[in-house]
Amino acid sequence: MGLSMKTKIILFALYSLIFVTSVVSYYGFKGSQDSVHYLTIHSGNINLQVKNEGYHRVLHTTITADYETSNRKDCAVTLRYDFPSDIYVDKYELATIALNRKVEFYVDNKFIDVETPAHKSDPFVLYVVNYTLPDTANKLIETEFPIHLRYQKAAEDSRYKEVRFGDAYSDVQMLYLCKGPRISNWKQFPLNSGEWIPASFVKVNKDVVMYVPVGDTNNFPCVSLITHGFVLLGTYYILRRLMATPSPDNAVIKLSPVKC
Repeated sequence: MGLSMKTKIILFALYSLIFVTSVVSYYGFKGSQDSVHYLTIHSGNINLQVKNEGYHRVLHTTITADYETSNRKDCAVTLRYDFPSDIYVDKYELATIALNRKVEFYVDNKFIDVETPAHKSDPFVLYVVNYTLPDTANKLIETEFPIHLRYQKAAEDSRYKEVRFGDAYSDVQMLYLCKGPRISNWKQFPLNSGEWIPASFVKVNKDVVMYVPVGDTNNFPCVSLITHGFVLLGTYYILRRLMATPSPDNAVIKLSPVKC
């Protein structure tokens, strides 16, 4: 005996209610688990400072923010640097730093040529991932690492080139990810995935301005003349020394008798 239309409608409504309740309960419970680990940033600043002089510098970065978090160990913070072609980093130096600290460095370029000048190099992106937030209040991250300035192409009537970094929000960005201690392998969340959240309320507070020496093409005739002069003097000195040195054929070789 078949079921009546009314009974079928009642059973369909009952099964639908059970299904919807199960789905909502599952995802609601899962969401409540994830919401236990959170980082809420109300406002913040990225403070940049360059140490040392010359071509080899140290970039010091501090992020201060008004934030709330469930647990400092639940969240990882990443700094993204969009470096211009005037700057490069040495991957071997960064690897040494990563061994001694709870921080990791990732470069989007597989190979960085440290010898090429700025006009033959490309910009690149560097990620600095910090898995342990400091215990200082209002301080999210503090890190430093060496950066290097590239040689510049000679130009007319020029002595220095200004290398400015941090003047745009896209130069330095902060991203974060909170998954809690249950998920200890943070590497399963790639930096280019949508898992990492940009901290839009954290802004760059200070620019970094560096000056790189640039060769002046107006000095080319003078430099060329001096260079050729030194080459000629050096060649003359070497030839004179060779001519003054006695040849092996004219050298007197005295042999002492061998006693048996």
